[in-house]
Amino acid sequence: MNDALETGSRFQRVHIEAANRAETTALLIRCGYRVYRPEADIEGEDLVVRDPAGALAGVQLKGRPLVDWRRYGGRQLLMLFPSAPYSPAVARAWFLVPHDLFFDWVKARHGHTPKWGDVWHYPAIGRDLVAFLAPYEVQPPV
Repeated sequence: MNDALETGSRFQRVHIEAANRAETTALLIRCGYRVYRPEADIEGEDLVVRDPAGALAGVQLKGRPLVDWRRYGGRQLLMLFPSAPYSPAVARAWFLVPHDLFFDWVKARHGHTPKWGDVWHYPAIGRDLVAFLAPYEVQPPV
């Protein structure tokens, strides 16, 4: 029974990740990015994007704001995540932020806590985080 529950949970996560990748790919294309999908997730690259100015960057796609120095630090990765879990009734914003910059911001706020281990995630985006992320919101031209 546990195997069935784990398989079901894993199956649901795969669906969510695939839907998020499709949603963000469409959004990024509308914003002038070219989006490439590597054959394998190596060094944390779920996507590779060429921004409108022509620069290439690796992107780690997440379902919520997260930093993790061991997995993503020092690799020039961008983190891409939504403002909220998917709901058909609520529009959500997407943020594309450099991991190391975000990590430093999070560490300044939470690095002193007992739970800090160079990893932190936010289950929801509060006022301070919204203010920090505002310049990194991916918005299609109007």
